Amino acid sequence: MTTASPTHHTLTASCRLAPVPAPVPEPGQGLEGIPPIQAQFFYASPIPIDDPLSAATIVGASDSKLAKPPLRPFSPGDNAALERAWLGLASGRDRRNHEHARRNRDPSPALSRENAEKLAAIVSSLAAKHAEKHEREGLAPGAVAGGAAGVGEDIAAPEHGGVLVCCAELAIDASAELRMEFCAVTRRRQRMLDHDRVLEGVMAQLARLRMEAEGAKPPASEAGLALGAGPVGQIATSVGSRSSAASADGVVLASSLPAGGFIPARPPVLDDGISGKPFVRVEPTTRSNRSSGVATPDDKLARTTPRGRARGDSRASARGRPTAEKLEDSTEVPVGISRLHMVSLPVLQMKPIYWSPVNDITTVLRATWFYRDTMVPVEPTVANQLEAGYRELRPWTETWGDELRSALDVGSLGEEKVSHRLWPEVSDKRHQLKDGQQPEPPISSDPFCAARCFRGEAAAEGSLEPVHSEQDTALASPESRLYASYHVIYKDGSNAFLLKPSQKPSAYYGRRPVSKIMKGVAVGLPLVRGFDRAAFERVHGKRAASLGKSMEAATPAAEICQATEHGGCPGCQTDKERGQVTDLVLVAHGIGQKLSERVESYHFTHAVNAFRRAVNIELNSPTVKSVLRPEQNGIMVLPVNWRHILNFEGGSHTGEEDKNAHTPEAFTLKDIEPPTIPAVRSMISDVMFDIPFYMSHLKPKMIAALVSEANRVYRLWCRNNPGFSEKGRVHLIAHSLGSAMAVEVLSKQPTRVPRPLDLSTPTPDPRFFEFDTTNLFLLGSPAGFFLLLERGSLVPRRGRPKPGADAADTVAKDVVGDVGRFGCIAVDNIYNILAKEDPIAYLLNGTIDPVYAASLKVAYVPSMQTSFFKSVGDAVRGLTGSSGPSPAGAAAAAASSSLVVDGLDPSASSKRRPPGPPAAAARRLPSQLELEVHDFSREEVAERKAFLLNDNGQIDYYLRSGGGPLEMQYLNMLSAHTSYWANQDLVRLLCLEIGRVPGRGHALPAMRAVKRAKGRFVGEY
Repeated sequence: MTTASPTHHTLTASCRLAPVPAPVPEPGQGLEGIPPIQAQFFYASPIPIDDPLSAATIVGASDSKLAKPPLRPFSPGDNAALERAWLGLASGRDRRNHEHARRNRDPSPALSRENAEKLAAIVSSLAAKHAEKHEREGLAPGAVAGGAAGVGEDIAAPEHGGVLVCCAELAIDASAELRMEFCAVTRRRQRMLDHDRVLEGVMAQLARLRMEAEGAKPPASEAGLALGAGPVGQIATSVGSRSSAASADGVVLASSLPAGGFIPARPPVLDDGISGKPFVRVEPTTRSNRSSGVATPDDKLARTTPRGRARGDSRASARGRPTAEKLEDSTEVPVGISRLHMVSLPVLQMKPIYWSPVNDITTVLRATWFYRDTMVPVEPTVANQLEAGYRELRPWTETWGDELRSALDVGSLGEEKVSHRLWPEVSDKRHQLKDGQQPEPPISSDPFCAARCFRGEAAAEGSLEPVHSEQDTALASPESRLYASYHVIYKDGSNAFLLKPSQKPSAYYGRRPVSKIMKGVAVGLPLVRGFDRAAFERVHGKRAASLGKSMEAATPAAEICQATEHGGCPGCQTDKERGQVTDLVLVAHGIGQKLSERVESYHFTHAVNAFRRAVNIELNSPTVKSVLRPEQNGIMVLPVNWRHILNFEGGSHTGEEDKNAHTPEAFTLKDIEPPTIPAVRSMISDVMFDIPFYMSHLKPKMIAALVSEANRVYRLWCRNNPGFSEKGRVHLIAHSLGSAMAVEVLSKQPTRVPRPLDLSTPTPDPRFFEFDTTNLFLLGSPAGFFLLLERGSLVPRRGRPKPGADAADTVAKDVVGDVGRFGCIAVDNIYNILAKEDPIAYLLNGTIDPVYAASLKVAYVPSMQTSFFKSVGDAVRGLTGSSGPSPAGAAAAAASSSLVVDGLDPSASSKRRPPGPPAAAARRLPSQLELEVHDFSREEVAERKAFLLNDNGQIDYYLRSGGGPLEMQYLNMLSAHTSYWANQDLVRLLCLEIGRVPGRGHALPAMRAVKRAKGRFVGEY
């Protein structure tokens, strides 16, 4: 692999490291010549996303509350991409709305019309979405809006003045839509954007859709109101008098929902699906909550199918329903050295791309001002006050320099004139509004407002709260302000000093801090405008600098591909080549993941994240590097969380088949579960019931869930890593019940999947994997037991050639099988890894041929650890002159220093090729008795099958346990089934077998099958 030098980056427009052009100030504001802000984005996380070798683990839900994670800066390339996306969110309409609202003025007629069109689009979009939602639930479109009352009936509104809504989710959706289209300041000042009024408009639209479905013609006034075609005031017309009977049909009152304050999180839904975007799942029914409870309602709206039109195959377009125009959406920027996370703007949240958030949603901070001594960002509210004063006093100009010199000449009284109060005084009438509302700050810290209503001057920080309260945008009360009574002195265009009251200039006390500042003395808190990465790296050590450089040298090419294709930066092209991962490993879990919905620490994603870091560390060891094939360029491990897609306990119906089969007298698990020992019953149902579910009529749904989730992750990876579907290899790790499901899928998998993947199809095929599986690793697998139940056996697939295999064997009738036969899997190699004490795991060598399996020695995963008793025993045998330890035992004693021992010498593996015997072994012909008794034809067929199923001639490998006289198998049994992810020997095995040159001739000697009788390798005679 080549190494990219930073000098290769041209820093031109096509280079991802190029400086982001600063917005040009609008004329008439007096900001000519203002220096651009070098803004920097930070993320709060205990794990650095630019350090794949970090030994840190994701904190648990309880630990996350104890300590605030440190702020870490994004790399230069990621920061430039984030800044471009942030500046691209600015909107002239939002800026004008914000300015009018902050000054308590009515918008202009043109702006009012534009706002009315946006509001009408929101109403139409929400009505279409909820009409289809309730139609899927079996209700007529808009039936909940009209209730049992007939059209035109006058029914009194609720006494408390609430708004009747179809469901609680409508109030959440309306708040999210309003927040995404209008800043909080505008919503507070313009009455037509009131939350309840928008709900009334949506309910009127739903009523019109219901009447259209019934063939009735809605009144003209109602149709105009629902469509939003009339004046803006019509949208706010109350429809509360239309039907009070609707409340009897389960209609929710909007007044009972906290519309003005914090909106509760969306009802439990799945947030990562097969729609091509992370954290998205089409919702046919209500499912169990999969998120960590911190996702905002905007997440759902921002990542559904194109907004403004109903999802799915709705009848809206066929019936001529109005389709709302496409509304503004959020922007997502992939970040990190492995591109496993994305930042959502303007929400300012960082989330994982390929798996559902599990306590790893983190906030992002856009900083503009920094503490000079540490380069730590200043709090956004304080930074925005500093920036507002900076723009008011214009310290970058020569005029300000003259004022400072004049102040020095006058003395302390003159210095008081150039001292600026950080926060306005409470008694200042300029900051009091006639309507009694709290005044707005000159620069808002609300993320949505900061992104859309300003031009890069605003600092902001994301939040993990569901929805911000609109009151949060107002000027903070004096008691809650940081540095409430501080003053600030601007030295020049980039430096400022925060002074507490005892340090500010005073003629009475004779304090002259300005003169000290101008002489270079630090007074108070020194601040700097703009981020200095070199200063940050000097303060926080060299590790941050090395990580930043490695990030730029190994960045995947999703966002730079377009630039390089047009003859762009050569450094970016080199980064693209180096960042292209060659091997993708998908990990499917087994039973028990239903429990993780209640106990977050049991979530499978935590284990996979730690496993990925262990793989990255192992790949960097010199001994493993010596075995890797030349073109190998990294391994990516991603989880396949298929269980959370399903919900069997609640009796929900996920398809038309279920709805047709459903009967009124059908019962669910809750109906037959006794109320005694609820904790134990809940544990059993969450952990153990997956097995009977799989052996019932629910098996096809579970298989489809696994396939769909694996295909979703693979499609997303291919979309973010162009070229992988043509050249990359995919491997599958399956644990516990997931291994039996993987064998089931791969038995029906096409022999070869064509390349490249067609990403133009809207949804993946749920019948089989859309990728070709190179290696299949089964961990703690009961697949052998399921093969016994189904009377199947492991058989190579007909017509599937593999490196180093005899072409005649791939078509031999007595060696291979056809697609659809259970156990005839479409893979190049299959490995069955099991702990000796794992009660769930079964062997698979015997499913090829029992006699052949009995002739093999027990194979162990090569270990890098040696027990104390074993080391002493080997030493004693050496002193007494007895026979030495076995090759595997000798290897385990010395492999900590080199992989050459234990038969893992890469040069030996390439030189030593079957069927030739070892150099020191003597060729032995079978005796006459052996020729008469032994069935050599059966053994030959079994060997040919075994080598087609695995380059090493066998499938089963035991993991070594601690051993020794103190070992207790029944005690180890309790944790054996869940111990695979922390086993270092397994990590090394995966790195070696995935990374080595494929083919039987390149198999590592320590992994090859050995005959039990004479110690010969299989295939040697």
